[in-house]
Amino acid sequence: MSRQRISRLIISNKWEMSPKDRLNGKYIDTTELMDLHKKLKRKKLKVVFTAGSWDLLHVGQMRYLEKSKSQGDVLVVGVNSNEAIRKVKGPNKPILDEIVRAEALTYLRAVDYVTIIPTPSCQPILGLLKPDVYVTVGEDWNKDYQKSKEYKTVTDYGGEVKLVDRQSPYISTTKIVERVVGAQMGDMFKKFMKVRKRPLKEN
Repeated sequence: MSRQRISRLIISNKWEMSPKDRLNGKYIDTTELMDLHKKLKRKKLKVVFTAGSWDLLHVGQMRYLEKSKSQGDVLVVGVNSNEAIRKVKGPNKPILDEIVRAEALTYLRAVDYVTIIPTPSCQPILGLLKPDVYVTVGEDWNKDYQKSKEYKTVTDYGGEVKLVDRQSPYISTTKIVERVVGAQMGDMFKKFMKVRKRPLKEN
């Protein structure tokens, strides 16, 4: 069998798997987080957890994940589900499906495990995984993070909460979308202006 045919079969078989089986062995269901905690503690590994939507993954998010991983030995990343994001950001978000967003994370060297969070808050996940360090973003909207239920959950079992600043202040998912839509609208407007210069005719 040719190498090309083998490659095609490998690719074909991969996409015949269920979505969660495609996550490069890094997917962990929320029901397995307590067992993962015990397993990693037995190995004396320092566990770090962070969460987000990770929509249209960009360089700032990748830098943030590298910074998060540097806080310990194993990085578990929570991915907000489609429904959880809609509850917070409205019906037009997310842009990419939860499985697509989760799989993108598995290709990053900093990420050891991904789990999909069904609720807007990751507090229940923190209670199950009990990471040594919970990393959250340092921004104005999060300045009262010490009053959050996530902070209370982590500090109550003796964990640490650390802030990591946004790593690309001029790049965000929202700005990427605005740039794409703006460029598309600009092109449409130019075409419109060209058409507008020509008088309308019956034929």
